Amino acid sequence: MPSLFSPRYGVFLLADFEKLMIEAFKQAEKGLGYTRPNPAVGAIIFKDGRIIARGYHRRAGMPHAEIEALGKAGEESKDGVLITTLEPCCHSSKKTPPCAEAIISAGIKTVVGAINDKNPKVNGRGYRKLRAAGINVVTGVLKDKATEFYEPYFKFITTGMPFVTLKFAQSTDGRIATTSGHSHWISSPQSLKLSHQLRAVNDSILIGRKTLAADDPELTTRLVSGSNPVRIILSESGKIPRNGTMFTDKAAPIYLATASNNKPNLKNIDRVIRVKKIKQGLDLNHLLSKLGKLDITTVLVEGGSGVLTSFLSQKLADKLIICIAPIITGNGISAIGDLGVKEIGDSIAIKQVRWFDLGPDMVITGKPVWK
Repeated sequence: MPSLFSPRYGVFLLADFEKLMIEAFKQAEKGLGYTRPNPAVGAIIFKDGRIIARGYHRRAGMPHAEIEALGKAGEESKDGVLITTLEPCCHSSKKTPPCAEAIISAGIKTVVGAINDKNPKVNGRGYRKLRAAGINVVTGVLKDKATEFYEPYFKFITTGMPFVTLKFAQSTDGRIATTSGHSHWISSPQSLKLSHQLRAVNDSILIGRKTLAADDPELTTRLVSGSNPVRIILSESGKIPRNGTMFTDKAAPIYLATASNNKPNLKNIDRVIRVKKIKQGLDLNHLLSKLGKLDITTVLVEGGSGVLTSFLSQKLADKLIICIAPIITGNGISAIGDLGVKEIGDSIAIKQVRWFDLGPDMVITGKPVWK
């Protein structure tokens, strides 16, 4: 079992580090949905048997978690232990100063980290700089948790593409609406609240033109506290109804993604994104590339069926979240349309499957396996 001996504190065991790292992640979670394109990071400073300061990255351009914690601790941070959920940055190309230098200047004796920052400008350099300054560095504490927590950020920072989550609610027999198109509400109030929680931790939310026309969605986080995501509407033609609630609430920006080269009606639209057209419809890979350049690091796709099918057929989903309601509708609108699967072996497999009860519903999560 990893341990670290310090003349001032004695022996720290892995369990001690893990308890402190859990507290640091509680801080990091406060920044989810607010920090794009930066990651949400939490940090705490431990000294004399107690946590003396907590910090988290609140927004891009504001102090990083380590800087905030050091600022709160002041001179007390000298000879302390700093626990951080992500490797401290070591470069000065951002609006905030390098965290590694601030840690060294503060006289921190030990840094406990969860995982390396895969940003090519960091990726181990921060830890090496700390060690070179004589600071004890312990890494890999709760690494599995950190790997999952930072998966969306790692994809974005290494590929320039946002992390895509497909989320939908369906009946037990796989329908997202009845034959008449009615869908309010298939899932329970608890599942609806989960949808809003997911919106709060994603940079953007995406739907198609038909869902906009049928449901008049707001696409906000009104049921929970959190930042409203950028709202993205897909319309190959560029034509969309403009009488919906979202066009007057000013709750969040609205982007229109279209293949049309016609001059669009910009009424209540904040940005138009021109997307290539391919055999399957809009080139969603092209769209994601453009969203990445706009510092959109995550996209939550809420449908409808055509949009969900397009993301799956173009192999662009990173994660699935499916709320299954204990109802049977019979004929209706299927959650997923034709994917060209002729044999069971050609189906999209799902790995890392988890499930849990949420009110009367069952929620299944997992990651599609792309061949």
